[in-house]
Formats: sequence, structure tokens, C-alpha cells
Amino acid sequence: MTFRRRAACAAGIAVLALSVLAAPARADGSHECFSGERSPAGDAYTLTGWGCGGAGYVDVTVIIRFGPAAGTYVCGHIFPWNGTLSGNGCRIS
Repeated sequence: MTFRRRAACAAGIAVLALSVLAAPARADGSHECFSGERSPAGDAYTLTGWGCGGAGYVDVTVIIRFGPAAGTYVCGHIFPWNGTLSGNGCRIS
């Protein structure tokens, strides 16, 4: 490889690395539930959802469409199982 090619490759790698570092934080998955409930758990909520679908387990966005807990949340940990969902450390977003 010539010096120019190596320099161009190194510059491309540097640009990619900087763009990854500058990317905004995001949740690692999302779930959407037909209905659900929430209960206070310290400074956050514990969620229970029914009729749910989606992917992800940690730092997940959860949307509940109907019921007393309707809204959008970001949860620290969730456990989905056969269309139901339980979430811990959830905050309204």
C-alpha cells in the first residue's frame, strides 16, 4: 500500500470513529403494548403491559397505548413473555 492510500484509510477510520462517538444516546430496543399499568417504585415506575410486541431487554423504550399507564417510557430492564411485559426502572419520556 502506498503512503497516500494508508493516509486515506487512516483518515476514513478516524472520521468513522468520531461519528460513532458523536452519536446521540438511544435505547437499545422498543416494545409496544396495547394496555398496561404502572406503580411507583422510588423515583421511577414498575410497568406491566399486555398485548406487547417488540425487542430488547435493557434501556428499552416502551409505548403503552391504552389504560392508566398510557404513554411512552424508557425502562432500565424489561422482561417480555408471551405478549406480556414487566419493566423496572421506567421513566416517562
